[in-house]
Amino acid sequence: MKTARRMVQCSLALLGLALISGCEGTQVRHPKVTQECVLVPGQQAPDVELGVESAVHVVLAGPAAGSGLAWEIALNNSAVLEQMGALRLAQEPGTGAPTTAVSFYSLKLGRSVLRFVLIRPNEREAEPAAMCEVTVHVRN
Repeated sequence: MKTARRMVQCSLALLGLALISGCEGTQVRHPKVTQECVLVPGQQAPDVELGVESAVHVVLAGPAAGSGLAWEIALNNSAVLEQMGALRLAQEPGTGAPTTAVSFYSLKLGRSVLRFVLIRPNEREAEPAAMCEVTVHVRN
């Protein structure tokens, strides 16, 4: 009887530890303001200015369905901008054109260059099919 009770107590303790450790690091961010930035390969993007605790929502054109290409983040100063989630495929509301989107949360004052490359993820040393870049300034 004591053994079964002790096993239940140990199991509950382990479950509690697992829940606590699983929640660590999954902080939900609530930006004060979110700015949208649409990036198109071959076009220079204007710099984005944010305040601290704000976000920039980056939308990239493509990739075309069935192309085997995917956007990846090649550069970000993660001390200034924190990625808020994975790159997500979507469609442009008006035209239905494929897009990829991701958001970044501003942690502190500074500058981050966001560089995205369109590559074939299964290739070891892929040559980018396209590239987009935007500079984000976090100021008061």
